[in-house]
Amino acid sequence: MGAWKLAGPFGGSARSIAIDPRDSGTLIAGSRDSLLYRSNDAGASWRLLPFPLGTPGVFNSILIHPSESAHFYAGLDAGDSPDSGVWESTDGGEQWHVLTGTRGARIESLAISPADAQLIAAGTSKGVFLSADAGATWKRISSETDVEMQDITALAFDPSDTRTLYAGTPHLPWKTTDGGATWHSISTGLIDDSDIFSIRVDPKRPQLVFASACSGIYRSDNAGAAWVKIHGIPGTHRRTHIISEDPINSDTIYAGTTLGLFKSPDGGKTWRHLSFEQVNWMVFDPAEPKTLYLATEYAGILKSMDSGETFHPVNAGFANHRLSQITSDGKRLYASSTYEGLYGGVFVSNDGGLEWSLRANEVALLGRNLHSLTASPGGGSVVFGASEDAILKSADGGKTWSALPAPRLLPSSRPLSNKGRAVIANTGRVRIHTLRAVELEKLVLFAGTDAGLFRSSNMGTTWEQVKAVGLTGIPVLALDAPPNGSSRLAARTSSGLFISVDGGLTWQPSLLPDNSYYLYDVALPPSRDVAILAATSRGLLRSNDEGAHWNLVTEGVPAATVDSVRFNPAQKLEAFLVQFGTVYRTVDGGETWQPFTNDGLRDAAIRTLWFAPDLPRRMFALTTARGALVFDLPQAEVAKQADHAVISNRN
Repeated sequence: MGAWKLAGPFGGSARSIAIDPRDSGTLIAGSRDSLLYRSNDAGASWRLLPFPLGTPGVFNSILIHPSESAHFYAGLDAGDSPDSGVWESTDGGEQWHVLTGTRGARIESLAISPADAQLIAAGTSKGVFLSADAGATWKRISSETDVEMQDITALAFDPSDTRTLYAGTPHLPWKTTDGGATWHSISTGLIDDSDIFSIRVDPKRPQLVFASACSGIYRSDNAGAAWVKIHGIPGTHRRTHIISEDPINSDTIYAGTTLGLFKSPDGGKTWRHLSFEQVNWMVFDPAEPKTLYLATEYAGILKSMDSGETFHPVNAGFANHRLSQITSDGKRLYASSTYEGLYGGVFVSNDGGLEWSLRANEVALLGRNLHSLTASPGGGSVVFGASEDAILKSADGGKTWSALPAPRLLPSSRPLSNKGRAVIANTGRVRIHTLRAVELEKLVLFAGTDAGLFRSSNMGTTWEQVKAVGLTGIPVLALDAPPNGSSRLAARTSSGLFISVDGGLTWQPSLLPDNSYYLYDVALPPSRDVAILAATSRGLLRSNDEGAHWNLVTEGVPAATVDSVRFNPAQKLEAFLVQFGTVYRTVDGGETWQPFTNDGLRDAAIRTLWFAPDLPRRMFALTTARGALVFDLPQAEVAKQADHAVISNRN
């Protein structure tokens, strides 16, 4: 039948990166949400590795065994989950298992001894752990009762002495010279309470040690006995996540900070600012030392081939964007992400969602993060977006944006208490939850707010509050409309569901079976003679009478949480839902369901399913971390489903 394909937008958060010392074309990159990617062509393309978890963890550190190219270690911080620990793969990342002795410990750093590849150290939330047999067994080598050494944020072996190990903590660095039997603080010269993010020991001069901290960069010429702060980087950039020496010239130092990469040609006396993306980690190409890679917080993987003088993104296939919404104006698709600064905002696709480019970042969006996005269904390149406190409009396909008057309450209509309603400030402004453009006789905008539903018939220039019994003044959290045709609408509130069959002029309450059902999504079919479907915390509900009565659907789908449900705009009785990451399909209007192909969706954590009205053969899945995935339904399969539906109706 085919498979789901990762469509992007590419880029996003990269937390760690490692390069194979024996094959510089092979790189591994770790991200949030337990995502690991591999490149076999020096970053030109990436493939998501089949890591077995969907746990929202972070890979803070990755190692590739120096003499075994297919042997990987990945340190996962999944909070207090038992999935935290050091994970190992011996087949190039195709299969993974957590190493005994580290399970349940949040991994913040990993290090392998340059002198003995069997020695691996893990910096965890429970102290320092050491393996002398390449990870087969582990023992804690820091005191279990020492509160100063519970969170180990950085590790580094002395390259000439396997018994000497440095450890960074949220409160200064420590050192052992006897394999962990004893530890002592090495803080002379450091500002007290310095969070240590990385430690670097010079491979040729072990007495030379660098440490990066929240208070700046430090250098020690006597193996940590005393430190001198390196000046030159502005204080606003002092959170230095990673420090490294140039592989060719150890007097050249690189510092990856919260606001970019700095380079010093003279041991830290002077610095130049080379890039402006937050750097989480960096690696150098062992075969070509002028080539380095940065794992950045929002721009994904950046590559330089001239010792950091210039960088370019290498993110094809690497995705870690959290898309909040997707919409279409009939010509192009738009998707929004939030809290990604200069590297997120509104993305656009001109080829039906196969390739995406950033159209407007947070600056272009007037400093806002748009959690709701909607476009004029009839084309015209008009797009609207909503943050909590503003509504924005673009008339040029998302390039430039201007603020519209936001819905406001008149003094007489302001709620007097906060029981089920929002307390509105004297300005009359309301918090905006959702925005929806529908094509009636002309374009109408609806805004769901903490103070109820508002309507605009003049492209958002003015707003009027919708008056309906039970709906007025109640927080409206979401608005749903059919994939095409908009006379039927659904408004999800903090306490229930309301249905309109006349384009939002009048509304009727829709009572769910009982108060234990929490609504996640509502699917309104294109045709009025097809049932409405509702995704809830207790399963899928179906209504044949405009929401007056509901029945729980159990034929082919478990009576458990359904995250999203959508009708295909081109197939009257076809709909899809997602439950615990598994997609199901119906061809009889939701009466019976069968599992749909999940090839390519493994642990994708799907938030929403979606169809563009003008792309009925392409289904989208918006995920919590991988951006958008697409599935193209073959034309023959579409026809087959249509025939099946006709036969079902005759029976």
